[in-house]
Amino acid sequence: MRIDYVYIEEFKNLKKVRIDLDESQMNTVLLGQNATGKSNFLEALILIFKHLDLEEDPPKGLRYKIEYQIQEKKISVDFSTGKYIFHVFSKNNVNGKELWLSNSKSMSKAEFFTQKKSFLPHYIFTYYSGLSDRLDKLFWKHQQKFYSQIIKKDFDKTKLDDLRRLFYVKQTHSFFVLLAFFALRNIEKKTSDFLLDTLGIEDLESVLFILKKPSWTGKGDERFWGAEGLVQEFLSELWNFSLAPIYYPQTIYPDFRSKGVKQEELYLYITGKEKLHQFSDKYFKGLNIEPNNTDLFKALESTYISELLDEVRVRVRKKVDGEVIFKELSEGEQQLLTVIGLLIFTREKESLILLDEPDTHLNPIWKYDYLHFLRKYVKSQNVGDGNTDIEEEDKTTQIIINTHDPLVIGSMDKSQVRIFQKDIETGHTIVIEPDISPKGLGVAGILTSELFGLPTILDKETQEKLNKKRYLQGRLMRENLNEQEYNEYHILKAELEKYGFYDEVEDQWFKMYLAEMSKHELMQKVEFTEKEKAFLQEESKKAVERVLEKLSPKS
Repeated sequence: MRIDYVYIEEFKNLKKVRIDLDESQMNTVLLGQNATGKSNFLEALILIFKHLDLEEDPPKGLRYKIEYQIQEKKISVDFSTGKYIFHVFSKNNVNGKELWLSNSKSMSKAEFFTQKKSFLPHYIFTYYSGLSDRLDKLFWKHQQKFYSQIIKKDFDKTKLDDLRRLFYVKQTHSFFVLLAFFALRNIEKKTSDFLLDTLGIEDLESVLFILKKPSWTGKGDERFWGAEGLVQEFLSELWNFSLAPIYYPQTIYPDFRSKGVKQEELYLYITGKEKLHQFSDKYFKGLNIEPNNTDLFKALESTYISELLDEVRVRVRKKVDGEVIFKELSEGEQQLLTVIGLLIFTREKESLILLDEPDTHLNPIWKYDYLHFLRKYVKSQNVGDGNTDIEEEDKTTQIIINTHDPLVIGSMDKSQVRIFQKDIETGHTIVIEPDISPKGLGVAGILTSELFGLPTILDKETQEKLNKKRYLQGRLMRENLNEQEYNEYHILKAELEKYGFYDEVEDQWFKMYLAEMSKHELMQKVEFTEKEKAFLQEESKKAVERVLEKLSPKS
């Protein structure tokens, strides 16, 4: 799954916006100031695929065209006129060149939706680290659809994998990811390496599932307050492998104003990893499917969706801290585990991953390594001759990341970056590829380049003093200063030399350039309007021309 091109006629603050992505890249990062539409673009992508999967028109405010590659095909969906127009292209060799050729004039809506399994991403995962539930609500309809099916007594478990394409990632899912890792006997080496080397988790010690009486009343298994379907089957097997299941009435306090509410709870305790393995083996044998992380994750999450799960207390052994409850790990550790885990689960399955500021809770080292983690753990794996594992980038996965952190993008090529910015004349958002790559610039270079547009990495007060000193220094090269200006220059010179800013410049060209630019008082400022930037750029060119003219040999 790789998105190539998106045109949005109008959606919130995005008007007639063209976003051209490099479909050869697995990772794309979105940069830009607040209110330029980065999060709205991710929201638009969610809505596009949500309503295609639900086989319905998108909201009235969304008009778009999108082109993407999936399963050796190129798909074009045009809803810019308010009606769906579908085209499916296949790659053909024409005179030695590979070209995308349309299979027909256009495909009907009925035909497209009938074959949507081949035309749509298998999974769309979205993660947002903020407090707003705006994105979360976009997934409710898919969650309701999933819930309505899994609680049925005659639920067809073979349809579990295709039942839910869209998925909103929450912090609570970190527990399910960790259990899905440890529950399978043959945990991948790269997964165990990630848990140990990055999170310091050596092993799983025990798991306590705390279930609660839900708001609904069912007609199924009385042990689980009438639960039926997938949830009942999962919990029934879990009961069989639990040590002395026990019901216990608990008093809970929803907030500081509450006087306490009685809640009936059921404790299911798994004594260790081996017992968890036995449970997993038996559960998948009953489903008659090959054990896998994804289906186990969905089964675990079904208890949460069904209002039955109150808490999971996972006790792990860390190589430094010894035994700890997983809940005591930092938010950054839990978030990183969730995102990386779900990426591993869904690799090679035509997935679109949308990450909105995923670095919020990460320390600087993990921010620096974030894209390295994605490249390392989200890879397809082919076993070559001689039992040699040959790994390459997963061409079925696309990850789009919205970030404000220069540490995250330090290793990226410009083809992997798109900048959202306001057009000076129209005020509308435009999306461009930068002229330079972040790779090799360093944090300071990234911040002061077009990627982030900071005027300086110094604090504003120091930069203002430095600019004032340079202005006076330039004027001093071509004219006398009055007494007040002369004294101010020497005070600034002495103060800034303490920080390592010296007047001595060996470059004669720069001295002459500084003298020319000091004709403009504007150079003393730190922050500029767009008009001031344009003015200084033009005057800078003129200053260079005058310097070159002075230094050129007389004819």
